[in-house]
Amino acid sequence: MKSLLFFLLGFVFVNDTVIETQDFASRQDFASQLHSLSPQKLVARQYIPTIHADQFAALQVQDFQGRTKPIHTMALELLRKTHGKSSFSYQDDVGDIQKLNATQVFLGMQLKPDSWQLLPIIKIEKQAIAIVSKVLKVSKKGYAKPAHFFNFRGQYVLKDYVAAANAKAPGKRTIFDKDILKIDERINIVWGIFNGQFLRIFPSSDPAQEQWHTPIDEQPALDEKEQLLFSKIIPSYFQQLQTSIQHQDWGLPNETIAILNTIQQQKGGGVLLSEAQVKWEIRYNQYAIFFSCLLGYTLIGSILLILSFSTIFYTQLWIQLGVKISIVLLALCFVYHGFGIGLRWYVSGHAPWSNGYEATVFIAWVGVLAGLLFSKRSPFSVVATVLIAICLLGIAHGNLMSPEVTNLVPVLKSYWLMIHVAVITGSYGFLAMGSVLAVLTLILMVCISKTNAEKIGRHIHEMTRINQLATTIGLYMLTIGTFLGGIWANESWGRYWGWDPKETWALISIIIYATVLHLRIILPKNSLFIYNVCSLFALASLIMTFFGVNYYLSGLHSYAKGDSFPVPQWIFVVIPVLLGISIMAKIRAKRLTI
Repeated sequence: MKSLLFFLLGFVFVNDTVIETQDFASRQDFASQLHSLSPQKLVARQYIPTIHADQFAALQVQDFQGRTKPIHTMALELLRKTHGKSSFSYQDDVGDIQKLNATQVFLGMQLKPDSWQLLPIIKIEKQAIAIVSKVLKVSKKGYAKPAHFFNFRGQYVLKDYVAAANAKAPGKRTIFDKDILKIDERINIVWGIFNGQFLRIFPSSDPAQEQWHTPIDEQPALDEKEQLLFSKIIPSYFQQLQTSIQHQDWGLPNETIAILNTIQQQKGGGVLLSEAQVKWEIRYNQYAIFFSCLLGYTLIGSILLILSFSTIFYTQLWIQLGVKISIVLLALCFVYHGFGIGLRWYVSGHAPWSNGYEATVFIAWVGVLAGLLFSKRSPFSVVATVLIAICLLGIAHGNLMSPEVTNLVPVLKSYWLMIHVAVITGSYGFLAMGSVLAVLTLILMVCISKTNAEKIGRHIHEMTRINQLATTIGLYMLTIGTFLGGIWANESWGRYWGWDPKETWALISIIIYATVLHLRIILPKNSLFIYNVCSLFALASLIMTFFGVNYYLSGLHSYAKGDSFPVPQWIFVVIPVLLGISIMAKIRAKRLTI
C-alpha cells in the first residue's frame, strides 16, 4: 500500500518521460496539476488507439487459474469486475460521451496508473452508496476514483468496514458486508493491474512448468539472454508507447508485440492457443451473442405473444402470417443462440455447461428447441419457451452469474460432463416449457365467457396436450440423467447415491412431475384445471433443484457452498399473482367441457 501512496502524492510513474516531468516545477506541482486535469486530458495522457490496442489484445496471457487466453478476454473480465461494464465512458471537453474499450483501459492503467487514480473506474453497489459516500466521494452514477479510497496519510478508508465483514461467518454477512467485500476486491484488482500482476505473458523455459511469468516476478528460472529480455522488454514497450502517444508513430510498439508473440509461440508449449482459437475467442467476446439473443427473444417473443392471443379471437390472414414470420425469426435467433454455445465450446475446449452461467444459457436454448418442435400444434408452445429463455438469459446476465470462461475442475474432466449434464439440464427446458404453458392455459381460462367458451376450450385442450407431451419428454430425460449421474458419482466418489442436496432434489422433482402427469387419470373431474395448476407450481421444485441447491445449499454440486443469499424480491410479487390467476381460472373453468 505504500507504493499506492506514492501515486496519491503525485510521484511520476517509472514509465513517464523526463519531458513530462520537466513540465512541472516540483512533484507537488505535478500532483496538483494532475488532479486539476479533466477526464479528457487524463485519458489523452495514456490514450492508445484501437488499431494498436487490438494487436496487444491478441497476445496471450495466463490467468491465476492457469487458463491461457487472449489479453482481450482478460481485459474484458477485469473491466467487468471493477467497472461493471464492457467499456469505460467519459465526457470530453465539449460534453460528448467517448468510450475506451477494455484493452485500452487495461493497457492504459499500466502505462499511466496516475491518470487512472483520478478516473471513476470502481463501481459502488447501490445499496452501499449511502454508507460508503460518508468516507469517499461517489459519483452520481455510482462510481469512485481509486485515489479516493486512501486518505492523505495513505490509510485505506474502507479498512474498518472490510475488517468487520471478514470477521463474520459467510452465512451471517449482511448485504452491505457482501457489497463492501466486492468493492474491496475491485480496488485490489485495480491495484493489481497497476502493478502488472495480471500481465502473465512470459511462458516458462522449463517444459515441465506450465505457469507463466509476469514482468514483476523475481528472477524466474531463465538463462542470461532470456533474463535480459524478460527484464527489459515490458519497460521498453511502455516507453515506446509514451513516445508513440507524443509522435503518433506506432512502429516500435508494433514490433515489440511481434517479438512477444514470437516468444510465446516458441515457448508456449501445449497450453498455447492456436491463432484461430485466439481470433474466435476475441470474436466471441465482441459479438455478445447471448445478450443479443436476449434482446431478439424479448422483441420478437413479445410480438408473437400478442399475435398468438389474437389468433384465438380473430381469423385475419395477416395475423396468421405474422405468427409464421415471428416463429421463423425466433428460429433464426435460436440458430444464433446455438452458434454461440458451439463457439463457447470451441473457445473453452470443453462442453459448455460446466458452471451456472453455461448451464443457464444451455437450458434456455433447449427450452426454445422444445417450443419450436411443437410450434405446428400451437404458437403458444414457442411463446412459453421464449418466455423461459428471456428469464434465464436475463438471470445469466445479471449479478448472480459470471460469464467468464474457466478451466474445468478435475472432477468435471470426464466424458460424463457431456452426457449426464447435457441430459439432465436439457430436461429442465422441456419441464419448464410445460409449467409456463400451464400459466398461459390458466390465463386463457380466466378469459372464458359464455360466447367464447368453445373456441378457447379447443386451445386449452391442445395446450394441455402439448404440456403433457413436453413434461413426459422432460421427465424421461430427468430420470435418465439422474441414473447417469449415479454412474458418474460411482466413478468419481465411489458411491452411486449419497443423498447430496442435488441428488435429493432431482429425485423430488422426478416424484413431483410423475405425480402431475398422473393427475388427469387419478382425478378426471376438473382434470384440465387441476393438471395445469399442479404443472405450474411443480416448477418450484425445478427452480429449487437448479438455483436453490446451487446457490443456497452446501454440497458437492453447490456453487455458493451454503453461503447466505438474499431471496429475490420478485418472488413475493409473482407467487400472489399466480395464486390469483389460479383462483380466477378455477371460477371460469366451470364453463369448460371437460
